[in-house]
Amino acid sequence: MEGTGAMTRIVTLGAAFSANKGAASMLQALLDNLPQVIGDCRFEVLTTYPEEDLREAPPGVEVVSCTPIGLPLLHFPLALAAAMGARLGIPRGWFCRTRALKAIHRADIVLDVAGISFVDGRGIVTLGYNALMTSTPLLLGRPVVKAAQALGPFQHRLNRFFAALILGRLQAICARGRATEAHLRTLGLDNVHLVADLAFSMEDSDAAVQRAQRRLGAASRDRVAVIPSAVVQEYARGRGIEYRAELVKFIDALCEDRGFDVVLIPHAIRPAARAGRMNDLPLCREIHSALKSRRHCHLVDESLPPAELRALIDLCEVTVTSRFHAMVSALATGTPVLVVGWSHKYAEVLEPFGLAEQAMDYAALSADELLRGFDATLKSAPTIRTAIAAVLPTVQSQSRKNYEAIADALEGRS
Repeated sequence: MEGTGAMTRIVTLGAAFSANKGAASMLQALLDNLPQVIGDCRFEVLTTYPEEDLREAPPGVEVVSCTPIGLPLLHFPLALAAAMGARLGIPRGWFCRTRALKAIHRADIVLDVAGISFVDGRGIVTLGYNALMTSTPLLLGRPVVKAAQALGPFQHRLNRFFAALILGRLQAICARGRATEAHLRTLGLDNVHLVADLAFSMEDSDAAVQRAQRRLGAASRDRVAVIPSAVVQEYARGRGIEYRAELVKFIDALCEDRGFDVVLIPHAIRPAARAGRMNDLPLCREIHSALKSRRHCHLVDESLPPAELRALIDLCEVTVTSRFHAMVSALATGTPVLVVGWSHKYAEVLEPFGLAEQAMDYAALSADELLRGFDATLKSAPTIRTAIAAVLPTVQSQSRKNYEAIADALEGRS
């Protein structure tokens, strides 16, 4: 679909350029591709990390603060007042007293790029945040598209109530796999589009490849990317599993017994912040400091753009990851991947490649299980590469369906 030539105002919610680099890769994919579909765009990114994003956002992107505290205490109440006022003939714009609300109110379309939302079992705080974030632009009368993400299941009563209340009012919901599509169909929705993850259509960067090569230097041994997750560590701790210790044993075995170099990558990183769900750097540092084989393990200890992180993964023979979008980057570069995850979102992306068995549940995590999975992955590496190469063009085409859904929403079609 060709653009009209008019500047389109795009506001994004639920993703940032800093912290979670999976979210950054989805934002970068939007920047790379959406102008080609709808014409000139002005991007305003509503972010929970405004100071960090001001340093990391690409040129031309406007960064607007929308913190987790500001959303329930300020933005949502004002948006709700705007919706009520509109029924009395008061213009919604009168209530838009924050920069975030002003950005939403003047947007041509709002893109929710949360990655995962309205999932059973994530707690009432997360559910509340999902509900407030997605409904705020609806209250301001703006069309909203949920770009590729995992949603559901909706078995828990409260989650099902809010999902049914809010999701049917969106212009489009881009389901990031058949499992999510099936969950959404249980709500009786007719605005669902089956797509692939946005990050599959992120453009490659020659400059990023060159930076990655300089960072790692010449290789004397084959490399393995290991990408931990503070989120999975938290889940594992609840099962009595020492996630960090098992990864230390696993990496030492790779370096000492199997002769690999390891690239240890925090795919969610806030260098100046404390440890948290969106900051894997402290965990990676703890793993690195506990290794016997540190001289064969390169720790990435700074925040890198998503294209450079993808280039680092491409320089490795195998990727072992607990971060979703590191898995996507492995698939996008044809790199055999082994995943230790916690949700259906991993397997539903691996499934079209015929690689669903490459996803391990964190509840079964141990160094021995990781080594068995790694050895099987390495043995099957040629077959895995062939499987990825056969399916990747189709998946990239499905990724571009996100932009078609957005374009259709701008034209008022579901």
